[in-house]
Amino acid sequence: MKDRPGITVFTPVFNRKHTIDRPFDSLMRQTCKDFEWLVIDDGSTDGIKETIDLFIEKADFSVRYYYKENGGKHTAMNMAAGLANGGYFLVLDSDDALTDNAVESIFALWGGIPEHGREKYWCVTGLCVDSQTGKIIGDQYPEGINQQANPKLLAQKTTGDKTGCIRTDILLDYPFPEPAGTNFITESIIWNKIDKSYSQYYSNEILKVVYLNEPDSLTAVWFKEHVREGYVSNYCWKLSTLNDIGIHKPKDCRILFTVPYYGLMAGKKRNEIIGAVQKPVYKTLVAMLMVPAGVFKVIRGNRHIKNIQP
Repeated sequence: MKDRPGITVFTPVFNRKHTIDRPFDSLMRQTCKDFEWLVIDDGSTDGIKETIDLFIEKADFSVRYYYKENGGKHTAMNMAAGLANGGYFLVLDSDDALTDNAVESIFALWGGIPEHGREKYWCVTGLCVDSQTGKIIGDQYPEGINQQANPKLLAQKTTGDKTGCIRTDILLDYPFPEPAGTNFITESIIWNKIDKSYSQYYSNEILKVVYLNEPDSLTAVWFKEHVREGYVSNYCWKLSTLNDIGIHKPKDCRILFTVPYYGLMAGKKRNEIIGAVQKPVYKTLVAMLMVPAGVFKVIRGNRHIKNIQP
């Protein structure tokens, strides 16, 4: 029996005692147990550790629990990457679940990639289903996508939630930024950066069950309570997208406006926003849109924050 698990399943928690049974129960049902469960507690105060302790006694797989001061999922992700024992890294949120054969399917997907070409891939990506309807969320990938000339472009045209299992060694090379003033950074910031140097292997295997319309949805709860921080996150996200992906279609041009708008809403200075844009032509266009973005901030943005504050 090997000492290290094949996959580290990472779950960040913050006061999710009432939903943590979802990921745990799904891990108990896995058809392949070559994984560890790494739980990073991001400052919970609801007694979730006692629940995890009970899970440790019951589990037929390794469970490791660590507590840290509250800093957001992205800081927990950075911590988990350094602690992970698995060669692969799978993010499983505290209110979601894996399909019963997800781990087995992930190993099959990685194993199905020819060994001589495996190094160019940073993750295998599959589909999610809605917990209430059991239906796939969004589109499936086109048939034969991995053999096409530009799989990334085809993947960008698909809609809906997707989930991926990442190579841990690559994740360690791309830590999440930890900007002051926010407890939330969208994962797309790092995925976009990695995608510039590596490829994804796309699959229509269903790997995750997502609880989209629950009143305690992580995304819904967070944005209700952290509106201002959401602008910091959105600025980082849009700026990363502009720098790492760029503009390829006419509808992508809207990002030239949202970068300065979210930047101003996040409290960034005009020169700071312009200076963060890398490509000269984009830098010029963002500078031109800085004034209208500032006007929009005054007319809509500040009023939006005021109206939704408790």
